[in-house]
Amino acid sequence: MSRKPTDTKERILDTATNLFSTHGFAGTSIDDILRAVGITKGAFYHYFKSKDHLCEAVLDIAVGQYHQLAAVIQQQESPSCDSLYHWLEALIEKQSSGQWLHCRLVTRLSIESAQLSSATQQKLHNFWLWCQSLYENLIRLALRDNPSKESIDPAATARLFMSAHFGAIWLDRCAPAKEDITTVCETLLGQVIK
Repeated sequence: MSRKPTDTKERILDTATNLFSTHGFAGTSIDDILRAVGITKGAFYHYFKSKDHLCEAVLDIAVGQYHQLAAVIQQQESPSCDSLYHWLEALIEKQSSGQWLHCRLVTRLSIESAQLSSATQQKLHNFWLWCQSLYENLIRLALRDNPSKESIDPAATARLFMSAHFGAIWLDRCAPAKEDITTVCETLLGQVIK
């Protein structure tokens, strides 16, 4: 039974996501991808014109899945403070599953952004702006039900949540701690919002 061409493309994308998440863009060569997928250079170049082009495609998929996840969270009918909690919970669940590498991927690519193409840098920039806006909206909703917290600046708090999540993912790779990302996010949520 022969494989469909789309199977090969999907395997390249999945493998690149895994390798870029683990070793970074600079630490992953086209040959690494070819060996892991079990294809020739010709097969690779049939689908992607370069490693940069592949990286853009991988990032597009990751960002698209972030957007889909946010849409699901925002459509849920729950108390406003719960929306932020559900967002963080969903990210943590996805990250902890080992199946969804997008948190690590975006973190890793962001750290290496100076080495990426200008198109990929722009995609990362747009992703972080979108993230900032999403967090600000979720924080505004959470604060709406808590007048005692009206002095909290949603923009600064959004940046704090993004930094904590980003930092926890990166720090866990360098110096794992007994407190996982769930504990970090719940502590922050409890101190800032509730």
